Amino acid sequence: MDKTLITSESAHAGGPYSPGLAVGDWVFLSGQIGAGETFEHQVTDALRKITALLGEAGCTVEDVVSCQVHLSDLDDFHRFNTLYEQHFPEPRPVRTTVGAALLGGGFVELTVIARRPPRG
Repeated sequence: MDKTLITSESAHAGGPYSPGLAVGDWVFLSGQIGAGETFEHQVTDALRKITALLGEAGCTVEDVVSCQVHLSDLDDFHRFNTLYEQHFPEPRPVRTTVGAALLGGGFVELTVIARRPPRG
């Protein structure tokens, strides 16, 4: 299987894993936790990191087909949806949202799968 490492200056692996891998037309990104003091700052920063990694893989947010969301507090679900709707155009990716204890005391972690557009 041919795997290509996807990295970005703004999204570094915090451990022994890859920030992203491209396998054929598919792009798999590791979970991204945003920096910032507030929930909104962390969500916006995580989305910025995802966008940067997608760009390195030749994709945009329009190419995302699946998003996994981990929230440290499920009471933030509606606040998250407001930011998510602003970032992902219709038709939005399929999505799973779960409550989870996050490393480093983060509020949100986002993982996405995208399919690269046809080249030509």
